[in-house]
Amino acid sequence: MARLLNWPSGFGIRAWQPLSGPRAVGSASSTSIGGFTQGVASAFGGWAYAFTFPVCKDRAARRLRGWVTGMHGGANATRVPFYDADGMTFAEAGVSYSDSILRFGNPWANGQAWENGENWAASLPTVSVAADAAKGATIVTLADSFWGYGLGDGDFVGFYPLHFGKYTITEVIAPGTYRIWPPLRKAITTATRATLNPTLAMRMTGEDAASLSRGLSHMEETTITLFEVFDDDVRDYFAD
Repeated sequence: MARLLNWPSGFGIRAWQPLSGPRAVGSASSTSIGGFTQGVASAFGGWAYAFTFPVCKDRAARRLRGWVTGMHGGANATRVPFYDADGMTFAEAGVSYSDSILRFGNPWANGQAWENGENWAASLPTVSVAADAAKGATIVTLADSFWGYGLGDGDFVGFYPLHFGKYTITEVIAPGTYRIWPPLRKAITTATRATLNPTLAMRMTGEDAASLSRGLSHMEETTITLFEVFDDDVRDYFAD
C-alpha cells in the first residue's frame, strides 16, 4: 500500500500556481438549435498546483531531495498544509494578539515553553460547523463566531479533524452560509471545526513532476507539480 508523507520540515513555498480548477461539461460543444452554448458544472476535477521551493543547500537540500525521492513519482502522497498569503489578517478573523505574542508566541497555561524553548505561535481561530453536510455537498454553514460570518468570495476554508480538502468560497448565500468549490470531499457535522489553514493530500503528477538541480554552491529553485488525492482515497490507498 502507498504511503502518506509529511511535508518536508521547515520548507516554505516561494510561489504556487494553480493548474486546474472547476471544470464544465459541454461548455464549448453543446449548442442548442437557437445557437445557445450550454455549459454545466462538473463534479469532477480537483486541485493541481505547481509549487516552487526556494534556493537551498546543506541540510535543507538533503531534506528536499529525500522528500522528492520518497514521493516515488506519484506512487506516494504527501500532506500539504496550505497557507494563504492573501488570507485574513488576525483582525479580520476576529482575534487580537499583543505585540509580544505576535513576536514571541504564547507559552502553555503554566507559563512554560516547549522543550526546545519555543512558545506557541499566534494562530488564526477555528469555527464550529453549524449544520451537517453530506459528502459532495456544495453548501456549508458555519457558526456565528470569529470569522464564521465574515467569509467572502475567494476565501479558502478547510475542516478538521481527519479531513483532507481545500475549498474556495464562490458565493455568500446568507451570513454564515456559503457555496464552495470543490464539493465536500468528506461529510461534515456539527462536531467538525472549520479552519482557514486547510490541509490537502497530494501526489506528484508523474516521474517528471520534479527536477532537482544542484549548482556549485546551492540547489537551484525547484518546482514540483502535485495533484489532489481525495480524502477517501487517502484512507483506502495511502495508509501504509
